[in-house]
Amino acid sequence: MSIVAIARRYAEALADVAIAHNQVEQMDAEVGAFAQLITDSRELHDVFASPVVSMEQKRSVLDAIIERTGVSAMIANLLRTMLSHYRLHDLTTVHEQFRRAINRRRGIALAEVTTAVPASQDAQQMLTRKLGELVGKQVQIQFKTDPALIGGAVTRLESVVYDGSIRTQLQIVKQRLKEGTL
Repeated sequence: MSIVAIARRYAEALADVAIAHNQVEQMDAEVGAFAQLITDSRELHDVFASPVVSMEQKRSVLDAIIERTGVSAMIANLLRTMLSHYRLHDLTTVHEQFRRAINRRRGIALAEVTTAVPASQDAQQMLTRKLGELVGKQVQIQFKTDPALIGGAVTRLESVVYDGSIRTQLQIVKQRLKEGTL
């Protein structure tokens, strides 16, 4: 089973608990902060991922961090459960899947739009509206720039990619010229 599939199981359970206790934002913040802590500290990540470090030592490290950070009992339980199943080093993926689960339950679609130059406010609003109409959901878009696109845009909407970049169009023309189909 893939890491994402396993992370999705933890995330769905966490989403159930977060919604039931009306603590979605708090749990999101706590899991996110802890995931960032593991990501920022290579040594900490390695301790939790290492088969050489004993489970007792890992628990000791985790308990010390839980005590210092003051995370809620529910998040501490999640962290200890993940540790006991040798998955704590995958917490960043669990956090990403948790956010996806919450957004899905709230009817929010996530998108990422990359353009060669920053999109104007009007263009951002128009694109948000059009994508919302396309999927029939509220859309939250993260805008990025990548000058290598030359022009146009690449849009990732959940698991679908719409590539309207000049770079890609030029690559298609180049490939067709090589194949002699143009």
